[in-house]
Amino acid sequence: MNDEPNAPSAPLARTTRRTLLRRAGLASLGAAASIPLAEWLAACGQPSARRSITTPSPTSAATATTRPTATPDARPVTIVITGDVMLARSVNSALLASSDRFPFNYTGDYLSGFDITVGNLECVVSTLGAPQPKQFTFEANPRAFARLQTAGFDVMSVANNHSGDYGKTAFTDMLTHLPSYGITPLGGGANLTAAHQPVVKTVHGTRIGFLAYCEIGPENFAATASTPGHAWLDPALIRADIAALRPQADFIIAFTHWGIEYQLAETAHQQAMARLAIDAGADLVVGAHPHVIQPYEMYRGKLIVYSLGNFVFDLMTGVEGLGNVLALTVQGSRLLNWKLRGMQIGSYGQPTWR
Repeated sequence: MNDEPNAPSAPLARTTRRTLLRRAGLASLGAAASIPLAEWLAACGQPSARRSITTPSPTSAATATTRPTATPDARPVTIVITGDVMLARSVNSALLASSDRFPFNYTGDYLSGFDITVGNLECVVSTLGAPQPKQFTFEANPRAFARLQTAGFDVMSVANNHSGDYGKTAFTDMLTHLPSYGITPLGGGANLTAAHQPVVKTVHGTRIGFLAYCEIGPENFAATASTPGHAWLDPALIRADIAALRPQADFIIAFTHWGIEYQLAETAHQQAMARLAIDAGADLVVGAHPHVIQPYEMYRGKLIVYSLGNFVFDLMTGVEGLGNVLALTVQGSRLLNWKLRGMQIGSYGQPTWR
Protein backbone atom coordinates (compact mmCIF):
# COMPACT_ATOMS: atom_id res chain seq x y z
CA MET A 1 0.00 0.00 0.00
CA ASN A 2 1.53 3.33 -0.99
CA ASP A 3 1.68 6.45 1.13
CA GLU A 4 -1.19 8.82 0.55
CA PRO A 5 -0.28 12.10 -1.19
CA ASN A 6 -1.94 14.20 1.49
CA ALA A 7 0.87 13.52 3.96
CA PRO A 8 0.97 15.51 7.21
CA SER A 9 3.62 18.05 7.90
CA ALA A 10 6.52 17.13 10.18
CA PRO A 11 5.34 16.08 13.63
CA LEU A 12 5.09 18.92 16.14
CA ALA A 13 7.49 18.87 19.07
CA ARG A 14 5.97 17.84 22.35
CA THR A 15 5.53 20.65 24.89
CA THR A 16 6.04 19.54 28.45
CA ARG A 17 3.83 20.49 31.37
CA ARG A 18 6.79 22.32 32.97
CA THR A 19 7.32 24.41 29.80
CA LEU A 20 3.63 25.31 29.63
CA LEU A 21 3.61 26.42 33.25
CA ARG A 22 6.83 28.41 32.82
CA ARG A 23 5.33 30.21 29.82
CA ALA A 24 2.31 31.09 31.91
CA GLY A 25 4.58 32.82 34.42
CA LEU A 26 3.81 30.59 37.38
CA ALA A 27 6.55 31.24 39.92
CA SER A 28 6.20 27.96 41.78
CA LEU A 29 6.30 24.96 39.46
CA GLY A 30 6.04 22.68 42.44
CA ALA A 31 2.68 24.11 43.46
CA ALA A 32 1.42 24.30 39.90
CA ALA A 33 2.32 20.70 39.26
CA SER A 34 -0.65 19.62 41.33
CA ILE A 35 -3.04 21.14 38.79
CA PRO A 36 -4.36 18.51 36.31
CA LEU A 37 -2.94 19.45 32.91
CA ALA A 38 -6.23 19.02 31.05
CA GLU A 39 -7.96 21.35 33.53
CA TRP A 40 -5.14 23.87 33.34
CA LEU A 41 -5.22 23.90 29.55
CA ALA A 42 -9.01 24.21 29.52
CA ALA A 43 -8.80 27.19 31.88
CA CYS A 44 -5.89 28.86 30.10
CA GLY A 45 -6.77 32.41 29.11
CA GLN A 46 -10.22 32.33 30.72
CA PRO A 47 -11.28 35.10 33.14
CA SER A 48 -11.55 34.23 36.81
CA ALA A 49 -14.95 33.13 38.06
CA ARG A 50 -14.61 35.60 40.95
CA ARG A 51 -15.47 39.26 40.41
CA SER A 52 -14.14 42.07 42.54
CA ILE A 53 -16.69 44.55 43.85
CA THR A 54 -13.97 47.20 44.16
CA THR A 55 -14.06 49.89 41.50
CA PRO A 56 -10.65 49.97 39.81
CA SER A 57 -8.63 53.13 39.99
CA PRO A 58 -7.92 55.02 36.74
CA THR A 59 -4.31 53.85 36.92
CA SER A 60 -5.20 50.18 37.31
CA ALA A 61 -7.83 50.43 34.56
CA ALA A 62 -5.30 51.90 32.17
CA THR A 63 -2.82 49.17 33.03
CA ALA A 64 -5.45 46.50 32.42
CA THR A 65 -6.24 47.82 28.95
CA THR A 66 -2.61 47.52 27.89
CA ARG A 67 -2.34 43.83 28.80
CA PRO A 68 -2.40 41.56 25.74
CA THR A 69 -5.35 39.22 25.37
CA ALA A 70 -4.44 35.54 25.51
CA THR A 71 -4.79 33.85 22.13
CA PRO A 72 -6.27 30.33 22.17
CA ASP A 73 -3.86 27.66 20.96
CA ALA A 74 -5.46 26.41 17.76
CA ARG A 75 -2.46 24.56 16.30
CA PRO A 76 -3.16 21.19 14.67
CA VAL A 77 -2.62 17.98 16.64
CA THR A 78 -0.40 15.20 15.30
CA ILE A 79 -1.26 11.56 16.10
CA VAL A 80 0.44 8.30 15.16
CA ILE A 81 -1.08 4.83 15.58
CA THR A 82 0.79 1.54 15.26
CA GLY A 83 -0.41 -2.02 14.79
CA ASP A 84 0.33 -4.96 17.10
CA VAL A 85 3.15 -4.51 19.62
CA MET A 86 4.03 -7.99 20.95
CA LEU A 87 6.89 -7.90 23.48
CA ALA A 88 7.02 -11.58 24.57
CA ARG A 89 8.95 -14.66 23.35
CA SER A 90 12.25 -13.79 21.63
CA VAL A 91 11.39 -10.06 21.73
CA ASN A 92 11.34 -10.29 25.52
CA SER A 93 14.64 -12.18 25.60
CA ALA A 94 16.36 -9.60 23.38
CA LEU A 95 14.85 -6.75 25.41
CA LEU A 96 16.23 -8.16 28.66
CA ALA A 97 19.66 -8.65 27.08
CA SER A 98 19.83 -5.09 25.71
CA SER A 99 20.51 -1.72 27.30
CA ASP A 100 19.33 0.47 24.42
CA ARG A 101 15.80 1.25 23.23
CA PHE A 102 15.14 -2.17 21.70
CA PRO A 103 12.74 -2.91 20.03
CA PHE A 104 12.31 0.76 19.10
CA ASN A 105 15.90 1.64 18.12
CA TYR A 106 14.90 2.56 14.55
CA THR A 107 11.37 3.86 15.07
CA GLY A 108 11.33 5.52 18.51
CA ASP A 109 12.44 8.98 17.34
CA TYR A 110 9.65 9.11 14.76
CA LEU A 111 6.96 7.86 17.14
CA SER A 112 7.92 10.19 19.96
CA GLY A 113 7.78 13.20 17.64
CA PHE A 114 3.97 13.20 17.59
CA ASP A 115 1.64 14.89 20.06
CA ILE A 116 -0.13 11.58 20.74
CA THR A 117 1.33 8.12 20.10
CA VAL A 118 -0.97 5.09 20.24
CA GLY A 119 -0.41 1.34 19.83
CA ASN A 120 -2.01 -2.04 20.43
CA LEU A 121 -0.25 -3.92 23.25
CA GLU A 122 -0.55 -7.49 21.98
CA CYS A 123 0.59 -9.19 25.19
CA VAL A 124 0.39 -8.87 28.96
CA VAL A 125 3.27 -7.10 30.70
CA SER A 126 3.63 -8.58 34.18
CA THR A 127 5.37 -11.24 36.25
CA LEU A 128 2.11 -12.52 37.69
CA GLY A 129 -0.43 -15.15 36.64
CA ALA A 130 -0.22 -18.40 34.73
CA PRO A 131 -0.72 -19.24 31.04
CA GLN A 132 -4.34 -19.65 30.08
CA PRO A 133 -5.49 -22.71 28.08
CA LYS A 134 -4.96 -21.39 24.54
CA GLN A 135 -2.53 -22.02 21.68
CA PHE A 136 -0.34 -18.93 22.09
CA THR A 137 0.22 -17.02 25.33
CA PHE A 138 2.36 -13.87 25.49
CA GLU A 139 3.78 -12.33 28.67
CA ALA A 140 6.60 -9.75 28.74
CA ASN A 141 8.83 -8.62 31.58
CA PRO A 142 7.90 -5.27 33.20
CA ARG A 143 11.12 -3.78 31.83
CA ALA A 144 9.06 -3.42 28.66
CA PHE A 145 7.15 -0.52 30.21
CA ALA A 146 10.21 1.73 30.10
CA ARG A 147 10.88 0.79 26.45
CA LEU A 148 7.32 1.77 25.52
CA GLN A 149 7.84 5.04 27.34
CA THR A 150 11.09 5.85 25.53
CA ALA A 151 9.32 5.27 22.22
CA GLY A 152 6.80 7.96 23.17
CA PHE A 153 3.66 5.86 23.62
CA ASP A 154 0.92 7.81 25.38
CA VAL A 155 -2.00 5.38 24.92
CA MET A 156 -1.93 1.59 24.57
CA SER A 157 -4.98 -0.44 23.66
CA VAL A 158 -5.39 -3.61 25.73
CA ALA A 159 -8.53 -4.64 23.83
CA ASN A 160 -7.08 -7.70 22.13
CA ASN A 161 -6.96 -11.49 22.39
CA HIS A 162 -3.61 -11.63 24.24
CA SER A 163 -3.98 -9.10 27.06
CA GLY A 164 -5.63 -11.79 29.20
CA ASP A 165 -3.14 -14.56 28.39
CA TYR A 166 -1.98 -14.89 32.02
CA GLY A 167 -5.31 -14.33 33.72
CA LYS A 168 -7.16 -11.49 35.39
CA THR A 169 -4.50 -10.84 38.04
CA ALA A 170 -1.74 -10.24 35.48
CA PHE A 171 -4.10 -8.15 33.36
CA THR A 172 -4.98 -5.93 36.33
CA ASP A 173 -1.31 -5.68 37.29
CA MET A 174 -0.51 -4.36 33.80
CA LEU A 175 -3.32 -1.79 33.96
CA THR A 176 -1.99 -0.59 37.31
CA HIS A 177 1.58 -0.09 36.10
CA LEU A 178 1.06 1.49 32.66
CA PRO A 179 0.11 4.95 34.05
CA SER A 180 3.32 5.00 36.12
CA TYR A 181 5.15 5.26 32.79
CA GLY A 182 2.89 7.97 31.40
CA ILE A 183 0.88 5.50 29.32
CA THR A 184 -2.92 5.39 29.54
CA PRO A 185 -4.52 1.97 29.00
CA LEU A 186 -7.44 1.94 26.56
CA GLY A 187 -10.23 -0.58 26.10
CA GLY A 188 -9.78 -2.45 29.38
CA GLY A 189 -10.57 -2.05 33.04
CA ALA A 190 -11.66 -3.45 36.38
CA ASN A 191 -15.20 -4.09 35.11
CA LEU A 192 -17.47 -3.53 32.10
CA THR A 193 -18.01 0.16 32.82
CA ALA A 194 -14.30 0.84 33.25
CA ALA A 195 -13.37 -1.14 30.13
CA HIS A 196 -15.67 1.00 28.01
CA GLN A 197 -14.42 4.31 29.38
CA PRO A 198 -12.89 6.47 26.67
CA VAL A 199 -9.50 8.12 26.83
CA VAL A 200 -9.62 11.83 26.00
CA LYS A 201 -6.40 13.73 25.27
CA THR A 202 -6.57 17.51 24.91
CA VAL A 203 -3.77 19.04 22.86
CA HIS A 204 -3.66 22.61 21.48
CA GLY A 205 -7.31 23.05 22.45
CA THR A 206 -8.46 19.99 20.44
CA ARG A 207 -10.01 17.10 22.36
CA ILE A 208 -9.16 13.70 20.83
CA GLY A 209 -11.33 10.84 22.11
CA PHE A 210 -10.30 7.18 21.86
CA LEU A 211 -12.31 3.98 22.25
CA ALA A 212 -11.03 0.43 21.72
CA TYR A 213 -12.76 -2.92 21.20
CA CYS A 214 -11.92 -6.59 20.61
CA GLU A 215 -14.01 -9.32 19.02
CA ILE A 216 -11.39 -12.08 18.88
CA GLY A 217 -11.84 -14.88 21.41
CA PRO A 218 -11.58 -16.17 24.01
CA GLU A 219 -14.62 -14.22 25.08
CA ASN A 220 -13.87 -14.82 28.75
CA PHE A 221 -11.22 -12.09 28.42
CA ALA A 222 -14.06 -9.58 28.08
CA ALA A 223 -14.94 -7.49 31.12
CA THR A 224 -18.20 -8.15 32.93
CA ALA A 225 -20.16 -6.08 35.42
CA SER A 226 -18.00 -7.46 38.22
CA THR A 227 -14.78 -8.81 36.64
CA PRO A 228 -11.86 -7.15 34.83
CA GLY A 229 -11.17 -7.54 31.15
CA HIS A 230 -11.33 -5.74 27.84
CA ALA A 231 -14.16 -4.07 25.92
CA TRP A 232 -15.98 -6.46 23.60
CA LEU A 233 -17.01 -5.26 20.13
CA ASP A 234 -20.76 -5.10 20.64
CA PRO A 235 -22.86 -2.92 18.28
CA ALA A 236 -25.19 -1.61 20.99
CA LEU A 237 -22.30 -0.72 23.28
CA ILE A 238 -20.36 0.95 20.45
CA ARG A 239 -23.33 3.22 19.75
CA ALA A 240 -23.78 4.01 23.44
CA ASP A 241 -20.06 4.64 24.01
CA ILE A 242 -19.75 7.00 21.04
CA ALA A 243 -22.93 8.87 21.99
CA ALA A 244 -21.60 9.38 25.52
CA LEU A 245 -18.17 10.47 24.26
CA ARG A 246 -19.41 12.85 21.56
CA PRO A 247 -19.96 15.89 23.85
CA GLN A 248 -16.49 15.39 25.38
CA ALA A 249 -14.45 15.11 22.18
CA ASP A 250 -13.95 17.07 18.98
CA PHE A 251 -12.56 14.07 17.10
CA ILE A 252 -13.32 10.40 17.94
CA ILE A 253 -11.08 7.45 16.98
CA ALA A 254 -12.27 3.84 17.36
CA PHE A 255 -9.43 1.27 17.53
CA THR A 256 -10.67 -2.24 16.75
CA HIS A 257 -9.18 -5.73 17.08
CA TRP A 258 -10.94 -7.86 14.48
CA GLY A 259 -10.77 -9.72 11.18
CA ILE A 260 -9.25 -13.01 10.00
CA GLU A 261 -5.55 -13.70 10.49
CA TYR A 262 -3.38 -13.54 7.35
CA GLN A 263 -6.31 -12.51 5.13
CA LEU A 264 -5.33 -9.56 2.95
CA ALA A 265 -8.86 -8.14 2.63
CA GLU A 266 -11.38 -7.09 5.21
CA THR A 267 -14.51 -9.16 5.77
CA ALA A 268 -18.05 -7.95 5.21
CA HIS A 269 -18.47 -8.02 8.97
CA GLN A 270 -15.49 -5.72 9.53
CA GLN A 271 -16.89 -3.31 6.97
CA ALA A 272 -20.34 -3.37 8.58
CA MET A 273 -18.95 -2.73 12.07
CA ALA A 274 -16.66 0.06 10.88
CA ARG A 275 -19.49 1.81 9.08
CA LEU A 276 -21.73 1.34 12.11
CA ALA A 277 -19.13 3.19 14.21
CA ILE A 278 -18.96 6.03 11.68
CA ASP A 279 -22.75 6.23 11.50
CA ALA A 280 -22.80 6.39 15.31
CA GLY A 281 -20.52 9.44 15.28
CA ALA A 282 -16.91 8.21 15.14
CA ASP A 283 -14.58 10.27 12.95
CA LEU A 284 -12.07 7.50 12.16
CA VAL A 285 -11.82 3.73 12.57
CA VAL A 286 -8.51 1.85 12.57
CA GLY A 287 -7.95 -1.87 13.09
CA ALA A 288 -5.37 -4.55 13.87
CA HIS A 289 -5.12 -8.33 14.52
CA PRO A 290 -4.93 -9.97 11.04
CA HIS A 291 -1.07 -9.78 11.14
CA VAL A 292 -1.12 -8.39 7.60
CA ILE A 293 -1.97 -5.06 6.05
CA GLN A 294 -5.58 -4.71 4.91
CA PRO A 295 -7.10 -1.96 2.72
CA TYR A 296 -8.50 1.41 3.73
CA GLU A 297 -11.59 3.22 2.48
CA MET A 298 -13.42 6.51 2.86
CA TYR A 299 -16.99 6.22 4.09
CA ARG A 300 -19.18 9.32 4.40
CA GLY A 301 -15.98 11.35 4.23
CA LYS A 302 -14.43 9.44 7.15
CA LEU A 303 -11.32 7.25 7.02
CA ILE A 304 -11.44 3.52 7.82
CA VAL A 305 -8.14 1.56 7.94
CA TYR A 306 -9.03 -2.11 8.31
CA SER A 307 -5.64 -3.43 9.47
CA LEU A 308 -2.27 -1.83 10.10
CA GLY A 309 -0.65 -5.26 10.41
CA ASN A 310 2.15 -6.00 12.85
CA PHE A 311 4.53 -3.44 14.32
CA VAL A 312 6.64 -5.40 16.84
CA PHE A 313 6.25 -9.17 16.44
CA ASP A 314 8.78 -11.97 16.12
CA LEU A 315 8.65 -14.95 13.73
CA MET A 316 6.87 -12.91 11.04
CA THR A 317 8.18 -13.04 7.46
CA GLY A 318 6.92 -12.18 3.98
CA VAL A 319 3.74 -10.13 3.96
CA GLU A 320 3.32 -10.87 7.68
CA GLY A 321 6.56 -9.01 8.33
CA LEU A 322 5.21 -5.83 6.71
CA GLY A 323 3.06 -3.25 8.45
CA ASN A 324 1.91 0.35 8.41
CA VAL A 325 1.68 3.12 10.93
CA LEU A 326 -1.05 5.72 10.53
CA ALA A 327 -0.01 9.36 10.91
CA LEU A 328 -2.77 11.94 11.31
CA THR A 329 -3.06 15.70 11.57
CA VAL A 330 -6.27 16.86 13.25
CA GLN A 331 -7.60 20.30 14.09
CA GLY A 332 -10.86 20.47 16.01
CA SER A 333 -13.28 18.12 14.27
CA ARG A 334 -11.34 18.10 10.99
CA LEU A 335 -8.89 15.50 9.69
CA LEU A 336 -6.49 17.79 7.86
CA ASN A 337 -4.32 15.06 6.36
CA TRP A 338 -3.12 11.51 6.91
CA LYS A 339 -0.46 9.10 5.74
CA LEU A 340 0.36 5.39 5.99
CA ARG A 341 4.08 4.87 6.56
CA GLY A 342 5.40 1.41 5.78
CA MET A 343 7.70 -0.62 8.03
CA GLN A 344 9.12 -4.12 8.10
CA ILE A 345 10.08 -6.45 10.89
CA GLY A 346 13.74 -7.34 11.40
CA SER A 347 15.64 -9.47 13.90
CA TYR A 348 13.79 -10.41 17.08
CA GLY A 349 10.69 -8.58 15.93
CA GLN A 350 12.25 -5.10 15.80
CA PRO A 351 10.67 -2.81 13.17
CA THR A 352 12.53 -0.63 10.68
CA TRP A 353 11.13 1.78 8.10
CA ARG A 354 10.67 0.74 4.50
